[in-house]
Amino acid sequence: MGAPPLSGTDEPYDYFADIPTGRGRHGRRRRWPAVLFVVLVALVVVAVVGYLHVNKEINPPGKPGRTVMVVVPSGTSTSRAADLLAKDGVIHGSTVFGWYLKLKGVGALAPGTYQMASNEPYSTALYILQKGPLPVTYQLVVPEGFTVRQIATAVGNLKGAGISEQAFLHAAMGGQVRSPYEPATSNDLEGLLFPATYPIQQGESADELVQYMVATFDNHAATLGLSAAAQRLGYSPYQVVTVASIVEREVKLEADRGGVASVIYNRLVRGIPIGAESTLLYGLGEPKGPVVITTPNPFNTLVNKGLPPTPISNPGIPSLQAAMNPPKTTYLYWVEINPDGATSFASNEAQFKQLQAECRAVRLGC
Repeated sequence: MGAPPLSGTDEPYDYFADIPTGRGRHGRRRRWPAVLFVVLVALVVVAVVGYLHVNKEINPPGKPGRTVMVVVPSGTSTSRAADLLAKDGVIHGSTVFGWYLKLKGVGALAPGTYQMASNEPYSTALYILQKGPLPVTYQLVVPEGFTVRQIATAVGNLKGAGISEQAFLHAAMGGQVRSPYEPATSNDLEGLLFPATYPIQQGESADELVQYMVATFDNHAATLGLSAAAQRLGYSPYQVVTVASIVEREVKLEADRGGVASVIYNRLVRGIPIGAESTLLYGLGEPKGPVVITTPNPFNTLVNKGLPPTPISNPGIPSLQAAMNPPKTTYLYWVEINPDGATSFASNEAQFKQLQAECRAVRLGC
């Protein structure tokens, strides 16, 4: 190597002047472990805080809260489902739950309504979601005095329930479902289906629904003591139900049920036709226009003596109680004398004619 040129001062060249001492580099090296330590500590802190946060969401402290109904539309993704649950308070955050569902391999959820609770652990929420939505339930309202055919129409109008009007009629009048109060010679459950509001689950059969309605009637009849009351009166339980069904269709006001029941029993004892127009109308299929009261029909109690072949409606508890416990009277007639449905009673024909005059005076068409 050649010697470097001399400086202008002719001073000797310092060969060691350009050699790095290494003090700066070594200093920087000594600072790196401290920086790495701080970074690692920060990462650990972030990880711990993140873990505690995620764990708090997955297993929230405290007990589950109020019950909520979460509706999941068709085609809902897992992320969208997480949003819905967070909105309804089932979970506290949608992001973590969305990851949770993906880690568990959960795909699209079955559409429907899910019953859950707010502040749910993720494991519980997942179990409910995988179990599936609540069965779709329809409410069948059966008012007091409805006939089997009216009930069948109401059932058929619940389109989503899946039970047709004809299927219900077949179940109620085909003999496959029976009541202990039903005569052996009859397949008709008229009068033996209890008026109430019934839940119908999607997929439920007509036979199952009718059996439920019969069982409900049987339970109420047993509680009321129908069999004992019928024995005391000297009639079969089915005959007492038939009386109650006529009371149900003839009476509008609660206070008049007992009086009408007593008229029916008094006429039966004397061998006088009951004289209830409602029975004739039932036998004729509930025509809308005027009818000839002498029309031959097994249900025409304006002409025929005794009770009609079957009940003419499904009576409620008040009418059943009136038929089971009729007051002792001498009444042989009842006449509606007021547009509000108020009824008066007569023990002889003269009193009856007077009541008819009162009825005509208020233009009730007596």
